[in-house]
Amino acid sequence: MALVNGFRVNTNTSAYNTYRSYGSSQASLEKNIERLSSGLRINRAADDTAGQAITQRMKNQALGMRQAVRNSQQATNYLQTAEGGLNEIHGILSRMRELAVQSASDNLNSNDRVSLELEYQQLMNEVSRVANSTTYNNMPLINGDKAKRGYFDLNWTDDNEDGSVDESEAINGNVDDSVISRDEISDFSISSNVNDGDSFIFKKIENHKITLKNLGTSTEQTLYHADGGFSEGDNLNFDDLGVTVKLGLKYQNIITEDDVTNTAAMIEANKLVVQNDNFVTVQVGIYNDAHHSASWASNTPWPTENRITFNISDVTAKGLGIDDSDVNTLADSQRAINGLDAAITKVNDERSNIGALQNRFEFAVSNLQSSLQNTDASRSTILDIDFALEAAGMAKHQILTQSGTAMLAQANQISQNVLSLLK
Repeated sequence: MALVNGFRVNTNTSAYNTYRSYGSSQASLEKNIERLSSGLRINRAADDTAGQAITQRMKNQALGMRQAVRNSQQATNYLQTAEGGLNEIHGILSRMRELAVQSASDNLNSNDRVSLELEYQQLMNEVSRVANSTTYNNMPLINGDKAKRGYFDLNWTDDNEDGSVDESEAINGNVDDSVISRDEISDFSISSNVNDGDSFIFKKIENHKITLKNLGTSTEQTLYHADGGFSEGDNLNFDDLGVTVKLGLKYQNIITEDDVTNTAAMIEANKLVVQNDNFVTVQVGIYNDAHHSASWASNTPWPTENRITFNISDVTAKGLGIDDSDVNTLADSQRAINGLDAAITKVNDERSNIGALQNRFEFAVSNLQSSLQNTDASRSTILDIDFALEAAGMAKHQILTQSGTAMLAQANQISQNVLSLLK
């Protein structure tokens, strides 16, 4: 029940009540004006503490997604630049193969082959130059910096000193001058179709036949040599397996599957293993995959949710396994044709890999844009004002403040009635 002012003049309760209502209407009107001028329902945490926290998280998510879209688009440009370099190298290899085919014929004399060799070597140098000069933001793309790597575990000692290997030697793995080292198998290059962790062993090595086996898939490929057998420096292009190995001085003494009875010991002592930790990483999500290490590839059966990783093969002359090829003789030209066929296959495979990655990034961008749209819509529902509703509220509070001002004047007149008693 409201207090009656009566004939008291020290405390004008009607004026106080009117002033309180006026102050409330004025504060609401000021909020209406602030919201309409900013377009935001929440201008400070006090407006909606839970809503402010939610919208800030959504804002960070939206900013992250926008940057992830840019990352994906830049990755597409990165890959397109690499594909351009591969296209040029493919053209050079085609011309080199044409020269090799021309030289692999007995209707040419030695002077003719010298002329062909001059162009052949210049083109080989151009392959490496293009591979090393194809860059994006000063980063080399196709020179092997971001290629899959291979490491060698070939430590064993020929204790018998007769080229034979027994089980104890394979198990002990002692190191001395007869150990097969990385230098003696000077190169181990990998194509895009080889997976991280794949292990390879030489199943059989003979003068005219060498077989390499993938331990993980049990697939194998045999290479045959018709002219005098394999020798130091030969590039072995195992196209079906995606591996190129250059033979060294002691290749004939490598432990093979037929050399030891203990398969586990043989595998441990003699293997070439692919590692995939030198890849390109593109952040396409807003979080860090804490349960995946930085070296976890995204092409595993359990891919990372927030990043895409990939490798780009080494397409220098050395990476393609053609750096020691020539067309000086008929036999050299025939071997060059085989090597160039393998190199062209590797380049084609890598271009296919890049095309597949570009398509993947296009879908990644589409998904990010869809998520971004939904996140912005959800954030707008919480943060933004409804202008029609806020305008109606402002009209209401304008009327209340105006009537409050008028009623405050009326309330102040009530106390003046006391003066009638003094007449």
